[in-house]
Amino acid sequence: MQYDEMTPKERAAAINSGKPFDRIQCCPLMGEVGAKFIGVKISKLCFDYKLMVDTEINSYKTFGFDGAGIGPNLFGIAEAMGTTLAYPDNDMPYIDIPFLKNYDDIKKLIPVNPHKDGRLPLFLEACKIINEKIGSEVGVSSGLGGPFTTAASLRGTDVFLRDIIKNPEWVHKLLEISTESIFNYIDAVSDIGVKPSLAEPVASLTVISPKQFRTFVKPYLKKCVDKIIERWGSGPSIHICGNTKGIWEDIADTGAQVISVDNVVDMEEVKNSVGNRSIIMGNVKPIDTVCFGGKEEIFNEVKECIKKSYDSPKGFILSTGCKIPMKTSKENVELFMQAARTYGKYPINPKILD
Repeated sequence: MQYDEMTPKERAAAINSGKPFDRIQCCPLMGEVGAKFIGVKISKLCFDYKLMVDTEINSYKTFGFDGAGIGPNLFGIAEAMGTTLAYPDNDMPYIDIPFLKNYDDIKKLIPVNPHKDGRLPLFLEACKIINEKIGSEVGVSSGLGGPFTTAASLRGTDVFLRDIIKNPEWVHKLLEISTESIFNYIDAVSDIGVKPSLAEPVASLTVISPKQFRTFVKPYLKKCVDKIIERWGSGPSIHICGNTKGIWEDIADTGAQVISVDNVVDMEEVKNSVGNRSIIMGNVKPIDTVCFGGKEEIFNEVKECIKKSYDSPKGFILSTGCKIPMKTSKENVELFMQAARTYGKYPINPKILD
């Protein structure tokens, strides 16, 4: 951050008002990886809001990202509703035992109380403190899984995908309950001045069809976006992993302010499709490039990504296509930010991008 002329909030304000600014916005998807940079095990981080705060503030102050925050992530809402997660010491939590063993179990589901259920109170407390400490400089958000991903986490993804075909009426009931729980978290975190963001990895076209997206994902995702717009006056960031070509317009239809895409799609195509409707965000390869690449690979791919995207009509945020792997070194994250500052310095010089 010591290299930047502006704070992230100053930069965002300048971009939004059409005034000069220092560099493009840049925010790789870090998740829990930042814990290892302060020597903390992921399994410990997940149950200690003070460590969540320390991890996030260290990442912001070390790298100068254009965003900060902590959230229930993909599985936190489902966990608070009854799904059991496993917590490896040095890897991301994953679903161990889904809550819904059979269709009748849906009668046991109760929409979450974010102030009492699961680990949600920890995230709210962490968000509150992070916002108090660095919220004057950088936008603070809280990421969580959308209705489709939450529903899949309650049932088990493979079984849930079969349920879409076998029992669509039941699936809609589950999606309604999942959406209500997400509403409750949106209200709770918004009350402390932190804006939610959404992720729907299970809604990728790598997993479902465009028709299924429009039937089972889009209506509920739009309800959540509308709720966030009601609270904030603008839509959230929405990230969907995998192939999303064919549903970019649908994602924009929800009112998403930012559409974050995986590295398996082409940023220029995303720009040409929905760049006039939403800010586009992506999409450097997190594994091959940011984790295992050297300086040349990181700089070349960042440069190519900026070249394709910097002139997107509604704006562009440089990021990774998905979460950075746990094995990623601090040095490679620094190289990513260094490349962003090199090729994304405003005004953009097209000559250095060729």
